[in-house]
Amino acid sequence: MAKDLDPSDDDGDVLSPSALDPQTHAEIQLLYRESTETLRFVKGHQWKTVGATLLTYLGIVFIAGFINAGPALTQKFMGISIILCCAVIFTLIIYQFWMHNEITKIDRMETFFSSYFKQIRAIKSRSEGNWHRYLLLSFMCFVVILGATVVFLALGKIAP
Repeated sequence: MAKDLDPSDDDGDVLSPSALDPQTHAEIQLLYRESTETLRFVKGHQWKTVGATLLTYLGIVFIAGFINAGPALTQKFMGISIILCCAVIFTLIIYQFWMHNEITKIDRMETFFSSYFKQIRAIKSRSEGNWHRYLLLSFMCFVVILGATVVFLALGKIAP
């Protein structure tokens, strides 16, 4: 059985409902839902970008090994992997800015909801969320750079 919400919590704070009319409240809810879906979409795209990059690196090494690439071709493959690495990191950062914009919109919309909504959203602080996001971004960039390093080492073994 679900626990009924008491209009006052343990801290003595009183529930303050949304002051918006029903139509405006529905619009804000729609915008909130849209922003949270966009966040999930962007986070998924970040990970898919990293995965696709690693698969591309694997393809480069496979092709170089399959055709017994010479030094000139392996240097071109290395140039391609460096350009790819830079482009992917740039894309990951753009995705991060996109997420920041959506989070800013969500924070702005929070002011229109009830006090309970604000309390629940405050369980995880904004700085903690930023810490997690930028730690994951750093990890993704590290993985992409590590992949490029592995490509460099593998191409060095294929065509010394």
